[in-house]
Amino acid sequence: MANLVTYQEMVTRYERGENALDLTLEKWLRIRESLENASSISHFREILEAAVIKVPLCLENQDNCAGCPLQHICGRGREGSLGKFMWAIKAYCFAGEDLLPKSALLGLAHQIISDLKACKTDSLVRRN
Repeated sequence: MANLVTYQEMVTRYERGENALDLTLEKWLRIRESLENASSISHFREILEAAVIKVPLCLENQDNCAGCPLQHICGRGREGSLGKFMWAIKAYCFAGEDLLPKSALLGLAHQIISDLKACKTDSLVRRN
């Protein structure tokens, strides 16, 4: 699954001036694309590894979630859409898509992407 974002790619592109929300959105678009093509437990494990990569907003906020626009999505210790995705992807890492329909996991990834797009829209509105 070579298309998944790496931590080094995320940091390098952020340091070059790319928008933190755009990079986060791209990370999840690539995860969703990889999910569509996943066909083995090892693929789900690679997706899990990509899902836990910190995004630039974690770096900007120094892991202080209180001021982060993504707080309601990831919300450590809460059941945001990221938390639900993480529980589900771990189940796929054990069971694989033979036992679990991939549609549920794709739905959760789609929800994260929708939430990220809403965050980006909100941040643009606040700037104006």
